[in-house]
Amino acid sequence: MLLGGDYGGFVEQLLDLIKRGEELREFYITDYALSHLANHYSRIGEHAEAVRTIARLRALNPDLSLYARVVLAMMALRRGDSATALRMHLEVREDALRRGAQIDATRALLLAAFSAYRMNDLPRCTGLLSEALLELAGQPHSQSQAAIAPDLREIEEMLAYARLQPNLAPLLEAALEDASLLGGTMRDDLFTSGMRLEIMTLGQELVLRDGIPCAMRVRGSVAVLAYLALHPRSTRQDVVTQLWPDRDPRKAATYFRQCITDIREAMGADVILVEGAHQAPEYRLSSKASITLDSQRVLQLVAGGQLPAAVAAYKGEFLPSLQESEWAGEQRMTIQRALVGSLRAELRASQIERGQERRVVLLATAILGIDPNDTETEDLRLSVARQVSSPSEVARFEAERHRKMN
Repeated sequence: MLLGGDYGGFVEQLLDLIKRGEELREFYITDYALSHLANHYSRIGEHAEAVRTIARLRALNPDLSLYARVVLAMMALRRGDSATALRMHLEVREDALRRGAQIDATRALLLAAFSAYRMNDLPRCTGLLSEALLELAGQPHSQSQAAIAPDLREIEEMLAYARLQPNLAPLLEAALEDASLLGGTMRDDLFTSGMRLEIMTLGQELVLRDGIPCAMRVRGSVAVLAYLALHPRSTRQDVVTQLWPDRDPRKAATYFRQCITDIREAMGADVILVEGAHQAPEYRLSSKASITLDSQRVLQLVAGGQLPAAVAAYKGEFLPSLQESEWAGEQRMTIQRALVGSLRAELRASQIERGQERRVVLLATAILGIDPNDTETEDLRLSVARQVSSPSEVARFEAERHRKMN
């Protein structure tokens, strides 16, 4: 159901499971449904509803399952009480180890590390995360992936931090190289009662309204939404000139109307408003909408000095299907320069500091993931890697350079 995009149906199914579990007096069904429902409310910020839901579960049985106790800890973390969350996660881990529930114990340890990360206690986070990754690497691949996949999106910033740490990066690769690709593919929190627009433009073109993916039929629809988010009260001429400058003006205008129709059919007529003179109407997104644009989030994170979070948020180039637009090209350049500039500053500092050769390789790799044509950084990475990396890694770097040269 989740994979099919029916998120509203998923909640209805949880509510139905709660009712059936109570009627049948099958507590494990009720525990499952109420725990997942509380987790959902907590993730979308409805903390009071999450507390009421978990309180309902406790009233039925004070002896909560390991999963429900992890939800309780994450509820505390999302409310800003990282210290309590850390303590609760470690308590769950101890209990899980006593019961022989190794995967539950490892998941609790991973989330304890995330709690320490949120406290900015990086030494504690590093110690806990190292242990969790070692355990994940030694567990059956399919079981560990299934256990942690729902958490990957939430802990993504911590994993990005780990990728840039020489002592954590090898453990991360061993434990999560494949599982990290699951981040965001299976979410149970993609809906909310308010009007929330999430415009995803980096390496993909996707829009969520109230957390629900909108099926766009016209390729340019996401580009129109992104442009209006950044340039409200734009005329049709403004939009078509910036997005499709090489198209015949009449065909571009027709295509723009198709995009507007597509957006309204997929997302609702209230998303885009038209104002101003009839001869030159101005388009904007509804002022009632809370808009998140992933490209702007990356820039905000870089400006705030949160480089690991910015690297995690960068999924690829801005609006990849829109190659004819100078405006889109400028956006790509702005984002890449901001990210690469900050990474290069870290790279220079690591080059100066003795014993940071492995970090130089990791930072250079992060830069090349954003700007693969940076030959200077590629040469530096290969040179330093020959001193500190394994033969297989050096061979991989040499093969990458050989492919680019040919």
